[in-house]
This record gives sequence, C-alpha cells and structure tokens, in this order.
Amino acid sequence: MNDYGLPENALGTMLTKLVDLLGQDIRLRPVMTAYRDFVLEHEHLLENVVEPVKSNAKADQLRQEGSRLYLAKRYEQALEKYNESICYAEAGSEQLAIGYANRSAIYFEQGEYEFALLNIRLARKHNYPEKLMGKLDTREKNCRKKIDEGFAKDNVPCPRMRINVEVNPKIPFLAKGVGMKQYPGSGRGLVAERNFKTGDVILDEKTVISVVGSPFKFLYCSHCGISNQHSLIPCPDCVMYMYCSEECLAEDKRLTHRFECGFGAQSENITFNGSNIAPKLFLYGLTLFNDDMEQMMKYCEKFANTGANPLTLDYTKYDPLEEFKMLHKAKLPCSPLVEYTFKLCAAVNYVVLMKQPAVQSLVTSEAQKRFFMNSLYHYQRVSSYFSWECNSPTHSTPTVSGLMTIGSLINHSCDPNALVNYESGRFKCVFLRPVRKGEQITTSLGPAWFLFEGQPASELSFECRCQVCRNGSIIDWLKTAKPLPTSAHADLGLCLEVMGNDSANDAAKLNAFQQFFQRYAQYLPCLEMAFHVRSYLGLLMDAFRKENVKLNRAKIAAAVV
Repeated sequence: MNDYGLPENALGTMLTKLVDLLGQDIRLRPVMTAYRDFVLEHEHLLENVVEPVKSNAKADQLRQEGSRLYLAKRYEQALEKYNESICYAEAGSEQLAIGYANRSAIYFEQGEYEFALLNIRLARKHNYPEKLMGKLDTREKNCRKKIDEGFAKDNVPCPRMRINVEVNPKIPFLAKGVGMKQYPGSGRGLVAERNFKTGDVILDEKTVISVVGSPFKFLYCSHCGISNQHSLIPCPDCVMYMYCSEECLAEDKRLTHRFECGFGAQSENITFNGSNIAPKLFLYGLTLFNDDMEQMMKYCEKFANTGANPLTLDYTKYDPLEEFKMLHKAKLPCSPLVEYTFKLCAAVNYVVLMKQPAVQSLVTSEAQKRFFMNSLYHYQRVSSYFSWECNSPTHSTPTVSGLMTIGSLINHSCDPNALVNYESGRFKCVFLRPVRKGEQITTSLGPAWFLFEGQPASELSFECRCQVCRNGSIIDWLKTAKPLPTSAHADLGLCLEVMGNDSANDAAKLNAFQQFFQRYAQYLPCLEMAFHVRSYLGLLMDAFRKENVKLNRAKIAAAVV
C-alpha cells in the first residue's frame, strides 16, 4: 500500500495521480470519456504485465517449496504452495498428479481423511506415476482404516446456523415478516414486519457473484468463494483461477471466466478491494442476455436507476436474468467523494477489457462501446453498495467479496440489532436482541458501542445517523443506560456457569446467552453488559465458521464413500 492506502499496482498509481490532481484543484470533466482518456495517458502502466502460463518446471519448483514447508509442519503454507504448483502444472502431466498426492499427505497429517481420499482420487485421475502408486495405495488404506476406527473429524454442525423461523413463501432463504422500506439518509433498508426473538436467523443468501482477493487466489474458489479446506482444482487453461469442484469450474467458465481466462495478472494490476466485481457483473449480465449486446443495451439504458424492490422476486421460480435486472435497476445514492474512484476503476477496466478478443468480438459499434464503458461505471457503484467482504485478520485485502440482492439491504448502525456473517459463499443474518415490529434491521460495519467504548461513535465513510451518533459519542450514549435489576445479575451468573462448563456444547452456550439477552435487552446500552455482548458475538461467529467447515467436510465424505 502507498501513502494513500492504495495498492501498488497500475490502478493504485493512477488513483494516486488523480488524488494529486484533485489536491491541486485540477478536475477532470465528469463524463466517462474524460476518465478513459486519463487512463490512456497512463497506458504504459498497463503494458508491463506478463501473464503466467502453464509450466511443469515452475510447478516442480513450487512443489519443492511446498515440500520443505510440509517437512517443517507448516501445513497451511505448504497447501498454498502445492495449490500454486497445481495451477502451473500442465494438463495431463505427472506434475499435476504429484501435486494432488502431496496435498493428500497434508490432509492425512491434519486428520482430514476424507479430503486426503479426495486428493488421492484426483492424483490417480491425472496420471499419477505407476512407480509411486504403492505409496498412494498405502495412504488410502490408512485413511480408510482411520475412518473405520472412528478417527474422522466431526461433520455434524451443532448448532445449525440456518433459518430457524418461518420462511418467506417466495424467498425461501429469507424469514417471513421481513420487508423493505425507504429510510431518510440511508435509502433502502430491511424492516421487521413482525416481532422476532434473540437468536432468530432470518437470512441465508447465496451470493450472486464472488471474487477472490488476489493474495488468496490459490486458497478460495473463484466462483462460489468457499475455501473447501483449500482442496481446489485449477482452471485447465490458465494459472490464476482455482475452484472447489468441477461444477463450479464449468459454471464460472460459462458465465464469466470465458472472458477472463488468460489475463488474471492484468486483472490483479487494475484491482482494488473487490473493484473487479463490476466487470464480472457486466460479463455475467451479458451471458444472461445470451451475448446479445443490443438486447442488453436496449433494456439497461431504459431501466438504469429506476428503482427496484428485490423482495418482489419469486425465488421458487428462480430466474437469474430477473435477479440481474433487479440489481441493475437499483436507485443508488451519489457521493461525490467516491465517484471519481468509481469512474477511474470503470475506465481502467474498459481499456483493459477492450483488448481482450472475447470482448472485442461482442462490443463493436461506438454505441456499444459507450454503453459498455458507462455500464462498468454503473456496476462499480452497484458492487460498492451491494457487496460484502470476508476480511482477513492478517491482510488488508478482503479474502473474498460477494454481491447479493437482499443482504445488501441491511444498513449500518452503531447500535446494531443483528449480526451478519459472509463466509463460504453464503450471507447470513441473526438477531442479537429482540426486534419489534416496525424496527429497522441493522448491523455494524465496524464501529459499535459494545466494541469501541470511549471511541467516537462513527468512523465510517458516510455520516451515520443512528441513535448512538445522534447522542454525539459512545460515552454519551452509555449515559442513557438504565441500571440492571438484581435479577439480571443472578441470571447472568447462571449464564456464565454454562459458559464455563466444559461439557456444555456450543448450542447450550448460545442458548444461555440468547435467553439472557431476550430478557434483558431493554437495558442496553449498558457498559456492564458490553463484554457479554462481545462474548455472544464471538460465539455466533465461531458457530458460523464451524458449521461451514463441518458441512463441507460432510459433503466431501459423501463423495469419497
């Protein structure tokens, strides 16, 4: 990152130059063509990118690095190196098969016997050397022996973090009694149309589009965004995309990867925190319009920014084109502080994509080129407002960014009533406290009174108008608290006994917290309860993570029986 917190790539350099111009009060004309011309003036920044290609020599080098990490028992780092080796390995080569076999050795050491068996199967499928087959046979026998002896890891989630209330009859991944409402200042938002309880899971939505942060390209599926315990397969034609399954590989190629294949390094050179969702959304839409630019242009130019309510869609008769149209029609706020960033990202993507033969063949007339460029800007805005990020605790770049239609409607509050979790390609929402009919459903995008005591209430890129911010600061907000009754201290003691009981499972611990907050949430905000809200939050996040891991493990176990 540079002094402005921007990436050290072509886009970051251009944004830095643009910020410097704005600092000198030198402004570009607001039209997209001015931003395109600005990019063309700095086109040399886009030309020094070498696309990696399949190479068995490179694959062997990376595999040797992975083996050194394996011997040092640094298994996660070794997996990443083996994955990179698998991506570089040429199709049909022994290098590819040996990469899978080496990966199976790591999973065996980790006790992930089903994943070890899956990778043994992949090794055999991809021409594993006959002279080494005895070693692979022995590992397979040992895996099955461990499973038969009951040493396989647990694959039954407890609790299940799925929707636990009546569902919307037309939107099965959303609770019944959740609607959409327009709010002053924040625009569209979700509202409770009936009373809900603490612990109610009201949303379990699959993302429309996922993109993996470039540092994590060998660790997450490029289509659905799940890690699959990092057991991934490569695109057979390029180096920089991996998938959790043959199904994801085929679907991604059909929808967008046929346009992206072969310029992954160039894409990294023009990406900043999920900004590559925008071109992917355009290419996704183009596929849904059967590659008919004229039809797409005719619809999109007529209905852009006309307003939309995705809760009117009937997901029991799922039509991805209708869902795409709903995203396209969304009426979005305009913030001058970030519009120049959206336009520059769109212009850079336009210049690069127009050099790709698959795009050139479909975007031919001047009207189509103008539509393409303006659409990239529109989708840059859509992706900014409608996407969520799965953040890495050790890296500033999100691991995965995902776009969704309904989860994106949840607005921010420094006093949130819900927790959202985006992981493994799914976006879930659970209530932290009781929510009454007519109350807006909110989550925290960072600052929250129980996480940042004594800090300014809002540290966001927009003006927050929640109750905390209207009080001026978190300290002032806490002054509005009512003292806890005596009964609360006794009940909290019982709750903490469950937390400290080693024999209590996660479901029992969550239930204890949920009963406490269901009864005493009326006394929030309360500094005395802040620690326990954080503990409850941590338990929920851990439950989501464990569920994803165990469900994925169960899926693999079923596949290798």
